[in-house]
Amino acid sequence: MDKLFKLVNLYVASLKAIVHIHQHNHWTTKGDSFYADHLLFSKVYESAQEDLDLAAEKFIGLFSSSSVDFDMQNDLLNKILKKYSTIIQNNLDSNGDVSAEGHVKLSLSIEKDFLKMSESAYAFFEKEGKLSLGLDDMLASIASSREEAIYLLNQRLNDMS
Repeated sequence: MDKLFKLVNLYVASLKAIVHIHQHNHWTTKGDSFYADHLLFSKVYESAQEDLDLAAEKFIGLFSSSSVDFDMQNDLLNKILKKYSTIIQNNLDSNGDVSAEGHVKLSLSIEKDFLKMSESAYAFFEKEGKLSLGLDDMLASIASSREEAIYLLNQRLNDMS
C-alpha cells in the first residue's frame, strides 16, 4: 500500500499544483489580452479544481481517508511548484513580471507533465489490480479535462505567434 498511497498523493498534489499555477496566472495576467487571458486561466483552474475534488474523493472511497495524506501532499506540492519556478524566471518581461506568453507556457508545461504522470498512474493501478471501472472512468475523465485545457492553452499560444 505504501507505493499506492505515494502515487495517490502525487496525483492529488499534482492537481493542486495545476490549480495553484492556473489561479496565479489568472490573478497576475496583464497586457492587451488581459481580459481574455484572465477568463482562460479562470476556466482552466476551475476545471482543475473540480478534477482535484473528484480525484481525492474517489481515492478516499476506494483506498480510505488515510490514502490522502495532508503532510505528504504538501511536501509533494512544494516540490512540484519549485520545479516550475525556472519557467517563471525564464519568462520575465522588462518589468520583471511574467510575460503573457510565459503564463501560457507555464500552464501548458504543468498540464503536459500531469498527463504523462497520469498515464504512469493508470499503468500502476492496472498492474496492481486496483483499477476498478470507476477509477478507470475517473482517470480517463480527468485526462480528458486536462487535454481540453492543453487545447485551449495551445490555441492561446498559437495566437501569440
